[in-house]
Amino acid sequence: MAQAAVKKVRKAPGTDTLKRLFALSGNQCARPGCPTVLMSAEGTLVAEVAHIAAESEGGPRWDAKLSQEERRGFENLLLLCPTCHTLVDKDPVKYKKSTLRQWKRDREARFEAIGDLLQKSYLNEITDDANTIGATLPKDLAAYTSFLTARGETPFIDEDTPREIADYVEKLRHLVAEDRQLMVAVIEKALALGGRRESEHGITVHIDDLKTIRINHSRLSSHRIGKLAKTLDRHNLGSIDADDQEYELFISGLGNNLSWSELMAFAESKGTTLHALLVDLKFGLLD
Repeated sequence: MAQAAVKKVRKAPGTDTLKRLFALSGNQCARPGCPTVLMSAEGTLVAEVAHIAAESEGGPRWDAKLSQEERRGFENLLLLCPTCHTLVDKDPVKYKKSTLRQWKRDREARFEAIGDLLQKSYLNEITDDANTIGATLPKDLAAYTSFLTARGETPFIDEDTPREIADYVEKLRHLVAEDRQLMVAVIEKALALGGRRESEHGITVHIDDLKTIRINHSRLSSHRIGKLAKTLDRHNLGSIDADDQEYELFISGLGNNLSWSELMAFAESKGTTLHALLVDLKFGLLD
């Protein structure tokens, strides 16, 4: 009995290969001058995967030196519209392998370059606000020392003070601007209330006293206060203290002779506010 011929099964290109072909096609037929889009705005797909060297023996531009994997590989494929695909396969003498390879190179080089630019653009758009804040640090606090002396105070400023301020600014730098703005509002509120809310360690205010503060026309909520407290605690800048079920928000200070009331008075003497220090991080003003 004669043995039946074994029919070779065509093996389609891999998914990754197809994705790459479409990504570099620019959604346009690879034949120069052909205006056909490969997928319409309505989602109609007309693209056909064309082989530069035939997929099987007897096909257009057959190359016996290629393996099956090479014939179905990325380098041997390009995307054409149905009309151009028919055209090049009916006339393989005119449309040689070298011609089709040139079409492929030209088309993909153009969109590969665009892809690289888009990727670089995307990466350039990824920033960390902590790295883009134009913070300035003091060197000797000469201006601040003169300010305190003029007020009749004896400044306790030494060579360690600039480093201590730099450490505090480094913590502030990792807070979002909205949290630093809220810190300013809390400090100003505590100072406005007066009393014994300030110490050499920082400033404390009862959370109920903060609910007159408004953010975007809405009263400051307990939830937002709690969220700020957790952020401050995480960065060693403050905490919520509970005493007999009375909750107070504590914001740490910068050290001796650097109380919030003194810093606010200094800022006002320079025609600015605590915002310049805590939000803009312009502690270089102290020089």
